[in-house]
Amino acid sequence: MYDFVVIKYSEIGTKGKNRRIFENKLMNNIVLQLDHNVSAKKIYGRIIITPKENKKIDSTMLNNLKRVFGIKSISPALKVEKNYEDIKNKIFFLLKEKNIATGTFKIDARRTDKTFPIRSFDLNKNLGEDVLNEFPNLKVDVHNPDYLIKVEIRQELSFVYFENIECYAGYPVGAGGKASIMLSGGIDSPVAAWLMMKRGMKMNAISFYSPPSNNEKTIMKLIELSKKLSEYYPFKFYHYIVPFTNVQMAIKKLNVESYSLILQRRSMLRIASKIAKHSNSSALITGENLGQVASQTLENMITISDATDMLILRPLVGYEKLEIVKRSQEIGTYDISIWPYKDSCVAFLPKTPATKSFPDKMRKYEEKIENLSNLEYEAIKNSLVYIIKNGEVIENYSFLEKEVLNLD
Repeated sequence: MYDFVVIKYSEIGTKGKNRRIFENKLMNNIVLQLDHNVSAKKIYGRIIITPKENKKIDSTMLNNLKRVFGIKSISPALKVEKNYEDIKNKIFFLLKEKNIATGTFKIDARRTDKTFPIRSFDLNKNLGEDVLNEFPNLKVDVHNPDYLIKVEIRQELSFVYFENIECYAGYPVGAGGKASIMLSGGIDSPVAAWLMMKRGMKMNAISFYSPPSNNEKTIMKLIELSKKLSEYYPFKFYHYIVPFTNVQMAIKKLNVESYSLILQRRSMLRIASKIAKHSNSSALITGENLGQVASQTLENMITISDATDMLILRPLVGYEKLEIVKRSQEIGTYDISIWPYKDSCVAFLPKTPATKSFPDKMRKYEEKIENLSNLEYEAIKNSLVYIIKNGEVIENYSFLEKEVLNLD
């Protein structure tokens, strides 16, 4: 029924001379998200998405568009000729197609093409009168209408539409650099990843598991989280899953149980930093939330951060737990995160973890762990790698099969 989809954006519109770069990135991501089944073109302040031959604008296409970051709203639209009769008839057509015969409406016509002979004010008035004559059970409400009928008369293109479907806005993925998300099986880290994608970040995921305490169901849970995140990600999503048991056993031999979780986190950061640099990431992202658990006190976060020279982004640091849960439900990760398969840290969780620690002290403990660097290096080499696109695993292999770690 519709001819194309009108894309509106918000933050991109605040850009200056580099606005075109963001617009082009957004158009490219839209085409990728929709598997090249559409074409995209710019008109001022809008992007027009047209389905290719034999494709149509349906709920599936609209739902896929809603997951593209950078889009503020989407509106399926009908093209109109620049004459009053065609505009009026297309509005009548939409009202009849949608079975709209009662309720309230408002005409919002904008004429940016000043060669069109009817002013916006008169266009609104005349179209409103014609709709009332054709649909006598409809009423005008200029403040809070049930149906807002939009008309845009532009030099490049003119169109009418009713719907204005709100999306997530933000920046298009790829406009904000690249980072690696430390993805656990919990509620928080998938939300952290999603939020940084919304800020335009490309990313891959790094997770840890502890066989035999964790089994393949833990890996399956991690992959399902990545599959869900990949629905918002127009590129291939790489997920590194690192076997961590040998490092944890070496830490356990120190007999400093209250600090064992801090030492594990520091080791995870060192491993994640190597993989992040290997994958050309400039930062690490975590789901840490200040004070939520023992390892996330300010003192412990400082001590853990000391293990790497990479920038660590913590988008959830000031969130309340209920805010995080609500967002995870909205984006579709919550039901996966609560699957009862424990993650790597839970497998070796101390009974009374320390809430305060010091970097110097942790470094001295690490010096006592025999071959710690080698154990961390072996963990990376034995990692599993999954490549995910549009919610499906398209390839998986062991790290040693295809990748070489540069430790320089």
